[in-house]
Amino acid sequence: MDPTEYAAGEGQWIVVYHHPDDGGEVDPDALAAAVADDAAARTAKGQRIVSTSTVTLRHSAAFLAREGSGYVSSVALFVVYGEG
Repeated sequence: MDPTEYAAGEGQWIVVYHHPDDGGEVDPDALAAAVADDAAARTAKGQRIVSTSTVTLRHSAAFLAREGSGYVSSVALFVVYGEG
């Protein structure tokens, strides 16, 4: 999962982590591990997490004999990093 970084004014960045759509359910542990690894590397640059948000990009349809409305198969996690 390669994050995309956007400068968001002096001393802050918005980073988007996009969990690829592989047809299966989103693995929250893999997503959290990717963010944790990147956040740990960013501490060396003096950056810290300020806030997070998620956007569901794809919600799989229900299948026959499966209850419920399906599952999320693609998601983007937005993390705002700030200096300090």
